[in-house]
Amino acid sequence: MSTPVPWADANTVKAGAPVAPVLTGGALVTVGLACAVCVANAYYGQPLLADIAHGLGLSPRLAGLAPTMTQAGIALGMAFLLPLGDRIDNRVLVTTLLKVQALALVLMAQSTDAPVYLGAALLAGTCGIVTYLLPAYATRLVSPDRRGSVTGALGAGIMLGITLGRSMAGIAGQALGWRGVYAAAAVATLLVALVLQRVVPRTPALVVASYRSLLASLATLARTVPLLRRATVLQALSFGLFNALWIGLALRLQQPPFGLDTRRIGLLALLAISSVVAAPLVGRLADRGGMRLALRGATVITLAGWIALVAGAETYTGVVLAMLLCGTGATASDVVLRSAIYGHAPEQRMRMNAVYSTGTFIGGSVFSLITPLGLGQLGWYAVVVGGIAVASLLLALSWRALPGRDRPAPNSELRSGSS
Repeated sequence: MSTPVPWADANTVKAGAPVAPVLTGGALVTVGLACAVCVANAYYGQPLLADIAHGLGLSPRLAGLAPTMTQAGIALGMAFLLPLGDRIDNRVLVTTLLKVQALALVLMAQSTDAPVYLGAALLAGTCGIVTYLLPAYATRLVSPDRRGSVTGALGAGIMLGITLGRSMAGIAGQALGWRGVYAAAAVATLLVALVLQRVVPRTPALVVASYRSLLASLATLARTVPLLRRATVLQALSFGLFNALWIGLALRLQQPPFGLDTRRIGLLALLAISSVVAAPLVGRLADRGGMRLALRGATVITLAGWIALVAGAETYTGVVLAMLLCGTGATASDVVLRSAIYGHAPEQRMRMNAVYSTGTFIGGSVFSLITPLGLGQLGWYAVVVGGIAVASLLLALSWRALPGRDRPAPNSELRSGSS
């Protein structure tokens, strides 16, 4: 029996939909690899910001435009392309997006003018929704008792992709230059697209719905579901702080007293990989009914990470603590908030995800832009004080963000990591 899409009713699923094929172990590994490769493409630029700005003739204050365009592109893709995952065969949609992203990465590697690079970064980001489309696709092709473990594994893979993308870009950037990093990323992305095209099955139970109706439903959800609005605002702030920390540190660590090059910044970023373990742990806590407690704990951890930068602003101890705590807090917040909104309306999961993720990446793009500006105009301590202020607001808003009674989500396929 074919698995219905999360928000479709009996009248919208295509008649005569085939029995859902099984996602084999090899295909699942390929899906996980695709998630990691695609999400890493959005984060290679963060440790290379100064080099990219210099190569394009941008001032350090405008260096944040590069990651801003990528994050803005992801937000656009979430809003205008992700809903198509219920209507178009996901294998075709994903492989097409990956091929276009590979082309955009080639343009980024060859760009000598800032407008060309920024336009290509916007396109690459727009295609980056592959990372958020594939986990939902995978859960359609496995038995219900495996959905939680599969989604959790892919979520951990996404976080690994983010962390390794930053660190490997810093390390490889020293040897290959930032253009070489993007060229290598383009090759890897194209190879993954070609492999996916051969090994993953077609999508079962697609729906008959117009593109206009899919988009209109997003606005309706945002307007009528208060929980979705609250969750989206909270994660926009949380992910924004996450980006602000990493972009700020990428620029700060090249200044005295640290004076690190991109290779050593990449090596330092590897320490943040331990925050990946937060995703399955928080997912289990949320499933057991501790969503409110987990969300409050996540925001406290994020605030503690920014405070660590005050206590140890000129030390590696403070920097590493901030990396670990803010990474863990952002991951935990995302897991809990996704659990809450998916449990509220499981049949609307894809659309809820589109609204939530669009808001998340809008927050990420805004903070990516203002962090270098604040660092250039006001200095590092102003960035840290601003981070503490926003983290404090996040903590206050989180206190009553979720329903009064904790309850586990109706299923456990919610253990995905932060974007």
